[in-house]
Amino acid sequence: MIFLDKDRLLEKMDELEKYLRELDAYLPEEEEEYLNSGLRKRACERAFQLASENLLDICNLIISEKGFGIPTDSKDCIRKLSENGVIPESLSIRLEELVGFRNLLVHQYGRVDDSKAYYYLNEESKDFYEFIEIIDKFIELETGIPHK
Repeated sequence: MIFLDKDRLLEKMDELEKYLRELDAYLPEEEEEYLNSGLRKRACERAFQLASENLLDICNLIISEKGFGIPTDSKDCIRKLSENGVIPESLSIRLEELVGFRNLLVHQYGRVDDSKAYYYLNEESKDFYEFIEIIDKFIELETGIPHK
């Protein structure tokens, strides 16, 4: 069995959960409130960006420590976890879309439709929680020690 740096992984998992809590706190119940507050929009986008980056860090840590090869890009690092049985393919596809949205926000490849962003932040970011649950189980299987 290849050694996993459980402490580093758990630190990244905790950071991911922190950013998701922030996103939940910043994201208003009503879309109109989101659309009319530039400050809230930016806070939500930043929390989402940081959560996405932590997710990618977790993927890359696992890939590196398990010897899954070198990912070609951020979407490929998620794909490698699926190809090696760490996460299901259905989740991999959804997380790749999350990363695509993160790239749109960060690199501003085009004008972001704020209504679509609100929907995405509100609905699609739930996939982060599925990822956390699966990685917690993976860490427990690999180390024999439960995270929570």
